[in-house]
Amino acid sequence: MIHEYRTYTIFPHLFARYCELAEKQGIPIRRDDYGPLVGFWASEGGTLCQVHHIWEYPGLDSRNAERVRLSENRAWMNEFIAHAWPTMQRQEVRFMQPRSSITRPQGSNIYEVRIYRSVVGRFVEMAEALKSRPRGDAATLVGIYTSESPEPNEVVEIVAYKDYSARLADGTQSRRQVEWFTKHGADLVDIRATPLVPLPISPLK
Repeated sequence: MIHEYRTYTIFPHLFARYCELAEKQGIPIRRDDYGPLVGFWASEGGTLCQVHHIWEYPGLDSRNAERVRLSENRAWMNEFIAHAWPTMQRQEVRFMQPRSSITRPQGSNIYEVRIYRSVVGRFVEMAEALKSRPRGDAATLVGIYTSESPEPNEVVEIVAYKDYSARLADGTQSRRQVEWFTKHGADLVDIRATPLVPLPISPLK
């Protein structure tokens, strides 16, 4: 199984337009007929006016076949893509392999995606170490992935929090986090984090 993580940076004045297109045209046309949607979020930190979405496929061959089939869907191309592409500054694609079971948190949540860049060749060890990273009672580990492309030495962690207070309680200066970083820091090069808010079309709320 692979998960395809897509990040689109939208022109700020067209961000609301893109979200409306995705909600009213894109997802209703595509549905889960070309690979199921895992989650669909908007960024609330770092680079703003971004959408992040993850799709699931049995493998790369299946993904490629479904993308070809989707491109042949006239409604998708004419009613969504023709209007969505002009709203975008940039598209980024990451292929990921799940290293943990995928958990669907209950209720409404905010999310954080962290990308850990490991020392070359230590990405599997980092993925295993992240399974034991301490998290608060109001946090749910959604999934841990190793990145296949474009950066092979990166690990992606997605965590859901009930609110921002729960996220702040898991700050990098908390004692438990400091202890974890001290133990595993030799395998790390850097960490990037982006807070995300699910859009109404997201299966993960």
